[in-house]
This record gives sequence, structure tokens and C-alpha cells, in this order.
Amino acid sequence: LVALTLLLSQQFTADAFSIKSVEQTTTTCSPAAPVAAETTTCTPANNEHKERPLLQNFGKQIQKRIVNSKSGAHRFGMKGAYTSDETFPCLDMQCNTGGEKKDNNNDDDSIFSSRREIRDAFNESSGTSNNSNIDNSDDYIPGIHGRSSGSGCSIIRLSGEDAASIRGLTEYANEFFEKVDYDDTNKKSMKDVGVFRIDQFVYAGFDENVNDEGKMQFLDTRILPYRTCNNYQEPTLIPLEVGELVGETSLSDAHKGINTLMDIGYQITSAVLEMQSDSANKLIDDGTRLEEDNQSMIGSDVSNSYHRLIRYINSQPSTDEDTAAFNSHVDSSFLTLIPMPKLPGLEIWSPCLKNGKDGQDGEWVRPIKPDCYDEEDNSAYIIAMAGEFLQLTSNGKVPTCIHRVLPPMPGRISAPLFLRPRRGDDALLDVDLDLGQTYNKGGLYHEAGLLDECDSMHLWSVHGILVN
Repeated sequence: LVALTLLLSQQFTADAFSIKSVEQTTTTCSPAAPVAAETTTCTPANNEHKERPLLQNFGKQIQKRIVNSKSGAHRFGMKGAYTSDETFPCLDMQCNTGGEKKDNNNDDDSIFSSRREIRDAFNESSGTSNNSNIDNSDDYIPGIHGRSSGSGCSIIRLSGEDAASIRGLTEYANEFFEKVDYDDTNKKSMKDVGVFRIDQFVYAGFDENVNDEGKMQFLDTRILPYRTCNNYQEPTLIPLEVGELVGETSLSDAHKGINTLMDIGYQITSAVLEMQSDSANKLIDDGTRLEEDNQSMIGSDVSNSYHRLIRYINSQPSTDEDTAAFNSHVDSSFLTLIPMPKLPGLEIWSPCLKNGKDGQDGEWVRPIKPDCYDEEDNSAYIIAMAGEFLQLTSNGKVPTCIHRVLPPMPGRISAPLFLRPRRGDDALLDVDLDLGQTYNKGGLYHEAGLLDECDSMHLWSVHGILVN
């Protein structure tokens, strides 16, 4: 704790920043002074500075799909519209117990979804459906994503303690904003925290008026994993002021809920990519440390994955893209996992089977609880959306999920977690070793040579290329 206090008491530069999208958090920084505690967590590999034309084109193709999606249909509730049940598979999952990451390849009759079912839910399905008769409703046989080729989105159903942890995370989110609203001291405390830089593209803090647009407030938190060598067993949520504001019980609820989202995200990513545990642990930042005896600077251990609280303010419900709280975009993550909010707003682009790759045809669909939902079963639901890194590492089998947030009712709160690659020196992508199964066959969004171009890169460095 002493080391942590010393680190955070150094003068981090509270850079001015402009958030272009809720989850991608692309930032433009104007440092007022050098960052005293800046840590360079990735030493460039030998080929790190090579030209990356295929990777740059990868980003351009995603942007093209985003642009095309903006002219798509919005027919929510209308006859014949794509439905959430039809388009987004629902998976039953549970957290691994005991903190051990397992390669669970069990495909028996368990009530929980197998790794194969998880892969099928996220993989595009253009080659698995009878789409030649899609215009003839009498002959058409829908695939796992219905009339869509797949959006990169699935709904996850949790039960028992896992579901309770998600409800606790939601209660923590509500309590945070209530305490900011009704106590001037709390409001000033969080405003003074502001948004501070920990490393390149790594920020934490509170923004009470995102982009000065009067639409949203953000709280971004990151995890400093525990160090058993210092007899400190609990992870720390940064900024520290959050715990002081909400109190011990609510902070514990936050930790439990975030841990659940991290665990479920880890399982999905490793299942989709058919990763063995060594590769998954190396590349997926699930908020844990890899080497307990590592005595490196604490700042480099802060998680790259992060949790965000979003509150929408001063908005009026609308279906117009021009008035969206967030326009169509994708996330720079493996996965974005969102406890399903009570109030609508999020919409997912679901491309048609015929023209899925370019995203020229399809519909916007609101993810909702499945028709089989029973209010008495105490389940909790998570929306899981694939990010750019999952499309890249799946060799085009999984489309990065294009989504937007139309103006919701004022006061809507969302609590997404962004599961990202690790930042450390060891997080080098070995295509043959880490993605052997994925690499063998590409999907609808496959680009020849792309993964070869990324071989031996620090996976997180891809983000810097895509945002430039």
C-alpha cells in the first residue's frame, strides 16, 4: 500500500482528452508537463516498427462497414423485423471456481454452454445457413443468427452467485452516481480527481461532462492486482477515491461484479480462439498478475482492461442516428461485456446473410432478455460484443460488433467492461502457437496475410496503429 500511495501521489498529467467513442476511448493528449510516473510497458520487438499496410487496411474495412451500417433499417417492434431472440444466441455460463483458469472442453449434456457452442455463437454464419432461399420464407432455413450472418454479439445468462454479483455491480453503479449527485463534497472530490494518464492509451478517472456535450458522465476504473509477496490479497480499484466515496460494502460489490465479467470474458475469448491456457493467460488481461514475484514498478501492473460507468443525461428518446448519444462504432477490445440495462438505448448492427461482409444490408436490433426469461428465476443477463481484437485474432471468423447508443431516457446507467490484451513485454503474439487452430481457416472477414503481418507483435500495439 505504501508503494501504491507513493506512485499515485506522483504528478500524473491530467491530459486534456477527447473520447471519440464510449468503449474505444481513443484519446488525443496535450500534456501540460512530462508525466512523472510514465512507464513504458512494452519494449518494441524487432519487427514492431515495420510498415503494416494490411493492418491499416483492416481498420479501413471496419470503418467502411461502420459507414454502411448508418443507412441500415431500424424496425424495432415492426412486423417482419429482425428480433433479438433470432439474431443473438443466448449462452448459459458460470464463473470458474477457485480462481483457476481451465481449458473446459466438455461438450456433454451439461446445462452450461460448451466451448464449441460459444464459438458458434460468435462466429459469423454465412457458410452454415441455407441463405439461397432467404427471400422465400417458406423454404428458408434460418441459421444460428437467423437472417443475419452474425453481428459478433451474444447474450450471456448467469445464475446463482454469478447473477448476484452482476446485480451488486449494478447497485454499485447507482450508488456512485447518487452520492456524486447529493453530496457536494463527493462531487468536488471526484471532479478534483478528473481523468489522469497512467500509460499510453491507459486512463482512469471521472469526467462529469464528456466532450463538454452535456450528454454523458464517465467513471473509468482499472485494477491493480494483488501481490502475494507483500501479503496483500485484495486487488485495488483505481482511482482510490471511488472506494472512499461508495464505502466498503459497495466497493466489494464492484470487485465481485468486475471479477465475474473478467472471468466470463476470458472464457469466451479463449473458447472462440481455441486457445490453450498458456496463450490465453499471456494475451488476455483479466485483471490478474502473471508473476507474483515480479518487483517491477507498480504502474506497469495496472490493468489494460477497464470498467466504465456511464450515465446519460439531458437526452430525449429518438431513433435518429444524427441525435445518437454514441454514433455507430466498434470497440478496441477482445470483448465488451455489459450487464443488461433496464432502460433501452443500445442497438447492434446485424448484417444480412447476403451482404454481410460490406454491411450494406441488414438491420439495427436491440438486445433484450430472451423470450424464455422468467422473472422468478433470478438470472442476470450480460450483452457480450466482439471488439476489433477478436475479429483480428479469429482470422475474420468473428465480426467486430458495430453498435450505437440512441438517446435513451435521462438517467440511464450502463456498466460495461472492456476486456483488452495485456500490455506487458511478454504479451507477444505467436500466431502458430497462440492461434494455431484459428489460423488454419479464415472466416467471412478473413484478409490474406494479415495475421502473418501481426506475428511477433505486442498485440496491444495494434491499437496504436488502428487509431492513427
